[in-house]
Amino acid sequence: MNEISYAQSSLTEEDVPSTTTERVIAEVWAEVLNLDEVGRHDNFFDLGGHSVLATQAVARLRVALGRHLPERALFDWPTVATLASALPGYPVSEQDARIRRR
Repeated sequence: MNEISYAQSSLTEEDVPSTTTERVIAEVWAEVLNLDEVGRHDNFFDLGGHSVLATQAVARLRVALGRHLPERALFDWPTVATLASALPGYPVSEQDARIRRR
């Protein structure tokens, strides 16, 4: 995953992802949507996302965040900030837990 540098960002201070989780989500979305940057209040679908890209993003987020996200997570929580705030409600991925124990 390519880390986005927000030092020279065109995003407003309020829109820059403010937590590690928000930054990971924004980076995954930027990769999937082929964008330079994604703000915490940007809507995945308003940025050009659709169901196939949402499936790709969720698959990458499952690995990056170690959570079992359902396919419809981006439909329920379409902004970086809302998805990040909903994340604690999703279970930790068992596969990720097995990898960490090794």
